[in-house]
Amino acid sequence: MQERSDRETGTRSLFVLAFSATAGVLVEFYDFFIYGYAAASAFPAIFFPKVPATQALVFSYLAFGAGFPARLLGAFIFGHFGDRTGRKFSFLLNILVVGVTTCLTGLLPGYARIGMAAPVLLVVLRIIQGVGLGGEFGGASSLLAEFAATRRSRAFWMSLANLGIPLGAMAASGAMLLTSKTFATTGWRYAMLFSVVIVVPALLARYKLADSPLFERLKHQEQLAALPSFDVFKQHARPVFLVALVISFMHMDGYVTGTYFISFMQFAGIPLATTAVILMLGRIGDVAGVLLSGFSADVLKRRAAAFLAIAVTTLLSYPFVLAVLGRRVALVMALQVAISFFGIGLMHGLAAILAAESFPTKFRYSGTGICYAISGILGGMAAPSILAGLIGRDVHTKWFYVPVIYVCYCVAAMVALLFIRETRDVSLRALDQSDVEPVHSGAALTQQLARDLRDSRG
Repeated sequence: MQERSDRETGTRSLFVLAFSATAGVLVEFYDFFIYGYAAASAFPAIFFPKVPATQALVFSYLAFGAGFPARLLGAFIFGHFGDRTGRKFSFLLNILVVGVTTCLTGLLPGYARIGMAAPVLLVVLRIIQGVGLGGEFGGASSLLAEFAATRRSRAFWMSLANLGIPLGAMAASGAMLLTSKTFATTGWRYAMLFSVVIVVPALLARYKLADSPLFERLKHQEQLAALPSFDVFKQHARPVFLVALVISFMHMDGYVTGTYFISFMQFAGIPLATTAVILMLGRIGDVAGVLLSGFSADVLKRRAAAFLAIAVTTLLSYPFVLAVLGRRVALVMALQVAISFFGIGLMHGLAAILAAESFPTKFRYSGTGICYAISGILGGMAAPSILAGLIGRDVHTKWFYVPVIYVCYCVAAMVALLFIRETRDVSLRALDQSDVEPVHSGAALTQQLARDLRDSRG
């Protein structure tokens, strides 16, 4: 009876944790996507009116992209405190930073009122927002992985670390749809300021969280790393960069179809309101992909599920671009849902699973956060700016750069997957033990993993 009670209490705790993580990620990525939508439609005229239209769009995307290296800085900062002081402190602070900077961006005057100070402050606020967001993935994935460490459904719980991303994107698409007539002028400001309504309950939910038993045990045994955000490169550089390359495909797909294609569709003759509907439908596929990613990771194994998701998405990129250029809206909607399901949704869930299972507890917050931030730079920051520069407004003759970008990221991700170990049957306890107790033979490691797996299922 006691064992059953403990299991039920653990399940309730996981639901509370999943809710608080999802709510926080939702508001942070709502803010993030509103910024991306504004960068594609509003910022060129408001903050860069003195340069040609194509250059203004590129500058706008570069301002948006400034948040990605800032996320790496945030991953270092919050990863350090998350792996030294505790997951809760970092997890609480990062959402506060994002909420405040988003509201300030919504109130920021344009170039017409304060001149060059406007784009400068826009970039500064974007950098600070990115720093706050840099601590999000590490906190959510670490807490969910560690609280679900002994669960057979561990992959499902870990996949929820990114569920708030499509939900936040859906909320952002909805806000853009509601203000579509004025979004490019003043609507984006109201959308940003509205985020404060979600920030407050998300803060309260996170305040009630506790640190995981795995982390508390390491802290009690004084086995924490002195400088985890730097030490992780000394001991686990390989998974940091390999996982980052895999996840960069997801970021590329998400920010190409979710932000760059706002301007691409406009140049192709699709109205902004229709684009908002397309993006909203795509987020449904994203949510479905996240919810099924844990199941796919268990059935197909982690790496096979990622191979499938990346390959299918790359194949779909070609007909998707042609459908946009032909303004075949129904087909665009269907392909957007499919691309979002495979390339974003499944990969969102797999990103949390692959990252959390690649690092021991004392490096999990910093390791997962840093590899996720690096992947954002490689995919989210680079791809939209590259495409904006290569294609410009000439979407009908230079459209082929889009599938070319998909193929390049696909090849890089698949090569990286070949060198990532399969972790479906690896327990998190084994990762911790192998990190502090060197194993001298492959047979000994196999026996240890088998024992820990039996323990976790028992």
